[in-house]
Amino acid sequence: MSGLNLAQAYAIGFAVLGVWGVFTASRAFKPAAPWAALRCQILLVDVLFGGSCFLCAAALWLGGFRAWMLAPFGVSFLLMIPLPCYFQRVEQSRALHVARNLLFLGVAALCFALAFGLVPLSFFGL
Repeated sequence: MSGLNLAQAYAIGFAVLGVWGVFTASRAFKPAAPWAALRCQILLVDVLFGGSCFLCAAALWLGGFRAWMLAPFGVSFLLMIPLPCYFQRVEQSRALHVARNLLFLGVAALCFALAFGLVPLSFFGL
């Protein structure tokens, strides 16, 4: 019995992130501010994030992954930047919030670089 290949490992990672997206979408219905005012935007971003994750996971697992599939994933990270964080500690700390936003910007930039062929997928073993 052989182990997982790298594409399958990435697929599992994306699937786990997709499950996180489903969980966070369910949290969009918090009645407290700022969640209530942004409910629709939060829900749409979470659905885009989760859907993008499951698309990438399925494509990686089935061997049909293409670099362009990372573009919606990158868009979801850009759209998350102005939204509140699910972790209260991040919301309470300006430094953590800035670090989170810089991380999201970096992930989005990497996704776009991969999607548009500026960084080859082979750099990540695909």
